[in-house]
Amino acid sequence: MIEWASSLWWRKRFLPRNARPHQELLDFEKMPPDRQRLELARRLLDQIRYFGNRGDALPEWKEAARIRDPLELWRQWPALPVIGKKDLQTRFHPEEMQRRFGLQGRANSTGGSTGEPTPFFYDEAMTLAGCGADVYTRLRMGWRPGMPTVTVWGSDLDIGKAVPWRTRMADALANTIHVDGYNLDEARVDRLVAALRPHRRVAMYGFSAMLEFVAARLAARGETLPGKVQVAWNGGEVLLDSQIETFRRVFGVPILNRYGGRELSAIACQYSEGAPLTILRPWLFVELLNEEGKPASPGEAASVVCTSTICRGTPFLRYAIEDIAVAGPARHSESGIDGFDRLEGRLAGLLTLPDGRKMGCIFWNHLFKEFGEVKQFQVILRKDGSLRFLLRGDGFAAEREAKLRSALTGFTGIRAIEFAWVDEIPRTGRGKFVQVIREP
Repeated sequence: MIEWASSLWWRKRFLPRNARPHQELLDFEKMPPDRQRLELARRLLDQIRYFGNRGDALPEWKEAARIRDPLELWRQWPALPVIGKKDLQTRFHPEEMQRRFGLQGRANSTGGSTGEPTPFFYDEAMTLAGCGADVYTRLRMGWRPGMPTVTVWGSDLDIGKAVPWRTRMADALANTIHVDGYNLDEARVDRLVAALRPHRRVAMYGFSAMLEFVAARLAARGETLPGKVQVAWNGGEVLLDSQIETFRRVFGVPILNRYGGRELSAIACQYSEGAPLTILRPWLFVELLNEEGKPASPGEAASVVCTSTICRGTPFLRYAIEDIAVAGPARHSESGIDGFDRLEGRLAGLLTLPDGRKMGCIFWNHLFKEFGEVKQFQVILRKDGSLRFLLRGDGFAAEREAKLRSALTGFTGIRAIEFAWVDEIPRTGRGKFVQVIREP
């Protein structure tokens, strides 16, 4: 689409209807720390009062909901429980919450980057905020509405789902060009080059490993495309320095780091090269907690715990997202932490199939979120080239197992597939789940 026409669609049609205005994010950044602290306290207390008086409230939320002074909440906040994926899977199921409390919005599920697909529910306000966060971070990185935007992402076609015509139409109006699919090969690289060729300057984003792959293949072919990409950012997995440099050598710009998750949309974003990742406050309040559950010291690697000040569907109150981050002294103030200096999050990477093809491991996440029977999974690539899946959950009806087998064989080409339902999936010695392993 012509850029000016797409820009008009973004500004006049899409953003007013689908995105929460982001002025409050800009205003919050300009506040002094004491005012930020008070503003966050007010928003957090509003959430505690809502969820503390809902029928599925935890006892600690009920107690905290009695607080009248927002600043008093800070004294009680560290005693509130940290909830995790298991709580969302077992205690706060989307369909049940929607039925009990008359919620308006939509149910969704994470892809399961740790092998644990997790259901959640967005109310309408959270849906608008998720879109608003996406647009706001794009703008801060240098994108503009209507700019041709090339994505190096997965594809619903790879898991047997058709792309609805409404989605295809919206992509065309947004000037978004998908170079999609989980298989990574020379044809994928050629498609990317063809997508870039008609445009003077584009934005580009995708999974870190996929962006690295296309850049590395172009470098191996002796091709560089400086000046074609104005801004690039990642999504879905951790970003490594080596990936940034590989991409820069070919396209002349770095990959900026946008961090988030399906549950909470964008959480923090690096707006320029070398800058820290700025947390999207006050829509989110983020803590870093050490192994004892205490606030981490500046510079200490610790668990990321997020609270949404907007969502009234799933109670994202002190939600452990299962990533690790570091915030140095400059990121700390009396209002909490405002950003990260380093992230140690999801690293999906690439997997070489027995026939030599490379695939993005994020494929498994995308696939299993379509199978709600699976609460946790592990993929084992055997030495003989077959696949074995350890599954924890409710079990499959025959037609559902057949559907999964068809999707797996259609994408990987592997027919020897075994499903084993287990009570528990083994963890590593450090207590972590490993999503994909090779048989030794």
